[in-house]
Amino acid sequence: MAPTMDCSVLRIFLLLSFIVTFARPDIILSTDGENVNCVDKKEQRAFEHPLLKNHRIQESPSEIPLSMIRTKSKWQTRQAYVSTANCPEGTVPIREDPPDMAQPNTVDTVEHEYAVRNMKSPPELYGAKATINVWKPKIEKGVDEMSISQIWISSGRYMTNNLNTIEVGWQVYPGFYLDKKPRFFIYWTSDGYNKTGCYNLRCGGFIQTNNNIVIGGSISPVSTFDGNQFEISVFVWKDRQHGNWWLSLGADNTLVGYWPAEIFTTLADHAGLVQWGGEITNAQTFERHTTTQMGSGRFPEEGFRKASYFRNLEIVDHNNSLLSVQSIDTQVDDPKMYDLNKHFTDDWGSYFFYGGPGSTRLHSGAVGSSLYSFYVYLCFSLLFII
Repeated sequence: MAPTMDCSVLRIFLLLSFIVTFARPDIILSTDGENVNCVDKKEQRAFEHPLLKNHRIQESPSEIPLSMIRTKSKWQTRQAYVSTANCPEGTVPIREDPPDMAQPNTVDTVEHEYAVRNMKSPPELYGAKATINVWKPKIEKGVDEMSISQIWISSGRYMTNNLNTIEVGWQVYPGFYLDKKPRFFIYWTSDGYNKTGCYNLRCGGFIQTNNNIVIGGSISPVSTFDGNQFEISVFVWKDRQHGNWWLSLGADNTLVGYWPAEIFTTLADHAGLVQWGGEITNAQTFERHTTTQMGSGRFPEEGFRKASYFRNLEIVDHNNSLLSVQSIDTQVDDPKMYDLNKHFTDDWGSYFFYGGPGSTRLHSGAVGSSLYSFYVYLCFSLLFII
């Protein structure tokens, strides 16, 4: 019987291999082991946007703003990598979402808390750049929360529904991705998160041109406490000739794709605000502040190799030049939970450490009340025993 069973297993394996290889030849595995669909770049979901029906793909930006030359860093860091897939030229890798993947919570039903640095117009802002330390913050169990480290480029106002944003960085979002990995993500909206926009490539909008980088893919390696520090460099700028907002990744400015000018209103010309920093969502499910961490989960005063950082903050001006920023505002919503410390050096330019552990009180108010009631009851009973 054993040889027969082996042959049966072998036949099943060969049949499954045939199905995977020939029935879906466009499906391949990314470097982090996830299914990726290689889609003709002219047929990607971006063109489902009604304003992009007649859009012609811009294959590359007319120019890339040059960064300032810096001295060698006194702190040793290493580059982290976003997962890739070897899709053929003329196609783009689209991460295949699991069938039970959740819809992201973009409705304003939870509290958002920030530790960020803000640069407001004037001057007119045409892009932003930074190098972001990558960690794996812990997310409160049993709740739909996330931790984000990103750049925001925006114009307009949320209250008047004309807020336009471009957002890019890394996030840990178990309720959305069904895991706890830090992932490279993008986001956009043109009406204050009302009806337009989405994460990654889940709706019409962002046009990917790179045939390898997986948007929504995991990032590795990840920084460790008192150990090696890994980072990604993110750059968004407006193409002066075509008006599209381009995205590049890494120290070598690997082009990823662009947000077409047509999908924006208040961002059609320039941005009014650039922000760098951390964000968490706080559902307060257990009648207390969340324990979801921001950054590394450590406070900024602990410094390098312990706290997370953004370094070499830069903006693009009207001359298409990258300029280091210094005189910018700081916004910290709750410094007891998450904080930010700013600095400036020749090698890291404008940089800051940020983050925190969230609440360190593990029991909710309801549990505390129950314990207190039990204690009173016990003391009252002892009076009769004595």
